[in-house]
Amino acid sequence: MRENRPFSSHGTHRIGLSSRTTPFRSPSPRHLSVNVDDPPQSNGELSGRHSSAPSPQQSAKDLPSYFTKKEIAHSQPTRNSRRNNQKTVVLVDEEELEVDEISHADQVGRSNKEARIYYPSRDDPEAFEICYSDMECLAPETYLSSPIMNFYIRYLQKPTSPMGRKRCDYHFFNTYFYKKLKRDVLTKIDKETSFKKFRRWWKGVNIFEKAYIFLPIHESHHWSLVIICIPNKEDESGPIILHLDSLGMHISKSIFSDVRSFIIEEWNFLKREEVLPELPIADNIWNKLSRRIDEKIVQVPQQSNEYDCGLFVLFFMERFIDEAPERLKKEDIGMFGKQWFRPQEASSLRKKISSLLRDEFKKADEGICELDP
Repeated sequence: MRENRPFSSHGTHRIGLSSRTTPFRSPSPRHLSVNVDDPPQSNGELSGRHSSAPSPQQSAKDLPSYFTKKEIAHSQPTRNSRRNNQKTVVLVDEEELEVDEISHADQVGRSNKEARIYYPSRDDPEAFEICYSDMECLAPETYLSSPIMNFYIRYLQKPTSPMGRKRCDYHFFNTYFYKKLKRDVLTKIDKETSFKKFRRWWKGVNIFEKAYIFLPIHESHHWSLVIICIPNKEDESGPIILHLDSLGMHISKSIFSDVRSFIIEEWNFLKREEVLPELPIADNIWNKLSRRIDEKIVQVPQQSNEYDCGLFVLFFMERFIDEAPERLKKEDIGMFGKQWFRPQEASSLRKKISSLLRDEFKKADEGICELDP
C-alpha cells in the first residue's frame, strides 16, 4: 500500500479524526452554508468541524463593526438547516445565486468528493484524515475547518534542513486540545485524576523542555492562538503565555486562566514524580512556578474581513517559527506589532494550502494508477 492512498469509508479507520461535516461559508447577505453537526470523540481526541463566524450567543454590539445586522442574522443556523449526503445546504436570500457565485471547490472533482488521504502518511500514529470535500472551506470567503487547520499544523512540523531550526524545539497541540482541556479536566471536581488521563495527549513529551508550545483556540466560532514560551535557565524567568488574536474577539483573561491551570497541573504532576527530568528552568523559579507565570496579550496585524481568522492563526505559527529566538525573553516580545506582517500575507495562505492538498491527493491518485491494472 502506498502512503496517502484514498480508501473507501467502509475500510479500515485510523485513530485520527474522521468526522466529516461541512464548514461554514461566508455569512454574506445573499447565502450561507450551515454546519449542523456536533463533533464526536475518538480515542481521546475530538473529531469534528470548527469554523469562524459570529457566535449565536453574541449580540450585534459585541461584534466588530463590519458585521452588519443582516450578516449576523445569516451567520446563525436555523431550524430548517439540514445536512443531506454531505452536501452544503444553501439558504438563499431574496435572489437566486448566480452561476459564478458557486465556489470553485463545488465545481471541481465532484466524483472525487469521497476520496480521502492520511497526512502525513497512513503509517503515522498521529495522522489526520482529510477528505477531498474538506477543501471546500478553502474557497474564497469561507472559514477554515479543523481538518484543514490540523493539516497545515502537521505540515509546519515537517523536518527542516540541517541549517534550519529543529522542529523538536516546539510542541504543537491540535485544534481539539483546548476544548478537551476545558470540558474533561478543568470542569471536573477530581482534577488530578482527570488530568492524569488527559496526559495521553502529549505522552512521552515533557512540555517544559520545549522552547515553545502552540495551542490553537476555537471559541465563539473564531480562531486565535496561544504560544507558551519556556525561557532559558539563565534568565531566571517563568513561562510566558502569549495570546494572538487577529480580531480581538476572544476573552484573553479567560484563556490565560485556562492555560495557566494547564501549566500548573502539569507542574504538580511532574513534582510528584520520583525523578525530575532536566529542565531549562532555574530551580528557584521551578519551586515557585505557579506564581511565576507571565501573561501577555500580543498586538498583531488584524484581518480585514470576518473569515480569515484560521489563516491568521496558521500564519502566526509559521512566521513565529521563522523569526523567534531560540528561547524567548521578555524583551523579545517587541518583535510583534500590528506591522509585523501585511494582512494580505496571511490571507494568501488559502491558495498555498489548497495547492499543497491538491498535490497530496494527486500523489494518492497516481499511486492507485500504478497499483491497479
